[in-house]
Amino acid sequence: MKAVGIVVEYNPFHNGHKHHLEAAKAKGDLVIAVMSGDYVQRGEPALINKRSRAEMALRNGVDMVVELPVFYSTQSAEIFAKGAIGILEVLRADSVVFGSESSDVNMLEHLASLEEHEEFKESLKKYLAEGNSYPTAYSNASKEIFGEANELKPNDILGVEYIKAIKYWKSAIKPEPIQRLAAGYHSEEITGNIASATAIRKSLIDGSEKLSEIVPRDSEKIIMEEYERGRLTYLKAFYPLIRYEILKNHSALKNIQDMEVGFENRLFESALINKDFENFYEDVLTKRFTRGRLQRILIHVLTGLTEEMTQEVKKAVPYIRVLGFNKKGRKYLKQLEETKIPILTTFKNIRKNLSEDRRKLLEFNERASDIYTIINPYEDEKIPIMIREEEKDNG
Repeated sequence: MKAVGIVVEYNPFHNGHKHHLEAAKAKGDLVIAVMSGDYVQRGEPALINKRSRAEMALRNGVDMVVELPVFYSTQSAEIFAKGAIGILEVLRADSVVFGSESSDVNMLEHLASLEEHEEFKESLKKYLAEGNSYPTAYSNASKEIFGEANELKPNDILGVEYIKAIKYWKSAIKPEPIQRLAAGYHSEEITGNIASATAIRKSLIDGSEKLSEIVPRDSEKIIMEEYERGRLTYLKAFYPLIRYEILKNHSALKNIQDMEVGFENRLFESALINKDFENFYEDVLTKRFTRGRLQRILIHVLTGLTEEMTQEVKKAVPYIRVLGFNKKGRKYLKQLEETKIPILTTFKNIRKNLSEDRRKLLEFNERASDIYTIINPYEDEKIPIMIREEEKDNG
């Protein structure tokens, strides 16, 4: 079977995701979704836990869902993409289909090639050090070195990183961008029956429950179940845990991934005086950091993700955990020949199936999910969700 890969967060699954999924399904025999676990790339806990989001994906037509572990899912676009594409390479995906503002694969491949130039890398580093966002720094560096301004938007940034990751892993995966629909990545507006996940999260925070026009029925059912059980999860709720880690481990914060020299002191001093998350957040936010980067640092502090661990997982994907599948996904999984990287459908015999180094990384990811359950106490049964065709309801 020809496998098509998609990289998703489904935070939560909405009509735009459904469009993306249908486009992916048209390009192969089955769709494999690499989905962020309990923490997402914008540096936040997932609104809804990974098991419920995996169920949303399967009920809406994904054939197999595998987890993007926390040591990839909460990183910059570069490392996020390396982890996702590395997993799809192990699972022998033929292509990766992703949303794009431009949907021009030739342009994205051109932009990816720019970063092979040392002068461009140095210029990009300079503009980032000045406190510019990645898209602005990229545009400024392009203009300085090549005389052309290439301003990137969020999905195109990821598209470029997917292409670079394909080269990094020496993979034959084909990049296939599709046009992103009306709502922008960060847009809080609802346009017809399309809204970004950002707009949906805001709607839920505001207490609005009118989701039926902007999410598929199966998604709405799961979202509302989590909403009514008080299990929607936000970064603010984790502040007591983050504050504890900052105060307890001040001397070790310098080793945390993405931590700039001296910033650990700013975090410590602010955590000492601020019992309220909003005051703490505004106190530590600087012009040098985007909100996404600051939030990623806070999640790294919460989970204990270090720079050393990040360098380790960039070298090789340590394992693949399957969160769920339907009949077709299960059949494909059985047809895969023995892979270099262990594919886990159960936590039995972990010591036999994983080396000590790989086991430590699995345990790190599971511990991060245990921390998540302090705020959102969901049950992770440690076995894949199995969806039968008759159980789907895509009305």
